[in-house]
Amino acid sequence: MDYAKLLTQGVGAWLHFENACGRSELFSERYMASPIGQILYARSGNRAHAEVKHPVLEKLAKGPGRRPEIDFVVYDRHHKVSIAVESKWIGSTTPSIKSILWDLIRLEMVAHHEKSRSFFVLGGRRSDLDKLFSNPGFVSLKSGYRRRPILRHDNNVLHRLYLSPVDTFRRSILKDIFKSFQDFDFPEYVVTRRSAPFPPDQKSRRFQVYTWEVFADGRKNTLKPKNSRHYHISQSITL
Repeated sequence: MDYAKLLTQGVGAWLHFENACGRSELFSERYMASPIGQILYARSGNRAHAEVKHPVLEKLAKGPGRRPEIDFVVYDRHHKVSIAVESKWIGSTTPSIKSILWDLIRLEMVAHHEKSRSFFVLGGRRSDLDKLFSNPGFVSLKSGYRRRPILRHDNNVLHRLYLSPVDTFRRSILKDIFKSFQDFDFPEYVVTRRSAPFPPDQKSRRFQVYTWEVFADGRKNTLKPKNSRHYHISQSITL
């Protein structure tokens, strides 16, 4: 089943219906959860669940505080994760580059360790989406660097997001992400593929939705942050 297309078109159409009803001021990541949950619930035989503990990070997280979660998961008949979904909304605030990277990495973890399908859903006004896609941190538009966007928004080809420290402009963000997971084996890269946005060719003030499927194809080579001179965090000793 083409869940990326279902999510893109279903959530996009729902936003336009809600906008026609004059409820656009309520739009947020939490508000967008309603159509995502309904689509997954209906298509999975009522096996969708919201805000589920991350099946990998739950075991790795230490200390007090809330354990990492996935926005939505669908379980198969044996209670194994078959689908995982994370979502972001661009509204009065824009998701940070770090938060988007972390969502994609966490989805790859589920895809690899649970053998599941993983999806990242992004919604907002077309003008706000365009600002994100042109953000230097998103596309790495820095003098002397090759263009390596976090996600391809312009076509549906398979795209590699490198986690290995080949892209110097992203090292500091990734180091911050990896600081609590120094012994974990991360993939060399995360592979994604876009489903065509809905509605297509939208006007700048109208709302639009994108969905990318996240694949676990970058595990031929893995990286352990503590073994990387770029990602290693020195442990200070207090006497």
